[in-house]
Amino acid sequence: MIKVTVKGEDFEPFNIEVKELNLNDREELNAILYKMFNDKRGMFGPALDVIRYATDMPDEQINEFSNEQIFQVAIEISNIVNKKKLQK
Repeated sequence: MIKVTVKGEDFEPFNIEVKELNLNDREELNAILYKMFNDKRGMFGPALDVIRYATDMPDEQINEFSNEQIFQVAIEISNIVNKKKLQK
């Protein structure tokens, strides 16, 4: 697991743990992210899918987040999963 701090303008920073993803997992996650940024019905459902896919958080914990926190978590997951490959 990778520890990540999620920051936003309207909430205090908090930590989450993101799964270590292999190449197939990254492919699947990026397909979900594509939906998140391109789905005309909205970002909320795909953002939840990103969090569910890349973390072990139960729905009860996710449900405690505001919409902004959910979107920020999904974006941070995208950044950390794809950025780690650039650092090597």
